[in-house]
Amino acid sequence: MLILDSVHTYYGHIHALKGISLTVNKGEVVTLIGSNGAGKTTTLNTISGVLPTRAGAIYFQDSPRSAGDGSPNARDIDIRLDRLPAHDVARLGVSQSPEGRKIFARLTVQENLAMGAFARSDPEGVLHDLERVFELFPRLKERLSQPGGTLSGGEQQMLAIGRALMSSPRILLLDEPSMGLAPLLVQQIFQIIREINAQGMTILLVEQNAQAALQVADRGYVLETGNIVLSGPAGDLLANPQVAEAYLGI
Repeated sequence: MLILDSVHTYYGHIHALKGISLTVNKGEVVTLIGSNGAGKTTTLNTISGVLPTRAGAIYFQDSPRSAGDGSPNARDIDIRLDRLPAHDVARLGVSQSPEGRKIFARLTVQENLAMGAFARSDPEGVLHDLERVFELFPRLKERLSQPGGTLSGGEQQMLAIGRALMSSPRILLLDEPSMGLAPLLVQQIFQIIREINAQGMTILLVEQNAQAALQVADRGYVLETGNIVLSGPAGDLLANPQVAEAYLGI
């Protein structure tokens, strides 16, 4: 569904992503792990069009044609996200729940969720997705008229994910969903990520809590200073001594 091919991104003269390549297949949970400043959030912001690429390409398609060996072939995928502005990337079905939640603090919960569906023109579908959000996050239904800024940290994270889901995405980009949450809420958020994925949602997850991320993911990539240094099935990364020492506290 998503291919990054030798992507380079800069902040001014700072070379943030140094030719990273990764893939996300339909229905997968793929996680990016790494220390602060490794380039995880930069990767998501580059995919969503918030940051421009300096070189490389980002390909996106719901059902990519395959190469002869059955693997996705970037040359056969004709949607280049790196050539589009962020609002067009969002309309294609790439939705991001950003680091730090970034909800609209003065808007109510209901208004925040409505903002997630701003580009849609299917009222019945919007109502259906709203009910799905309430099933995932019953607490949001109880606080519909409450300003987003008055919610607890966990409730704001639920609202940020719910707002992203209201766009009816084909791929969901989650940036540090457990940041600043108590351990019990962290467990709840990761259980919800499992439920969202079980409903068919493809997810690219950035997370400082490497152990929790790898336990919920199918595959993972390890980023260090803008480079991918390790990748593979999540179970293999969990068992990797280098990953255990650097990111799992073992």
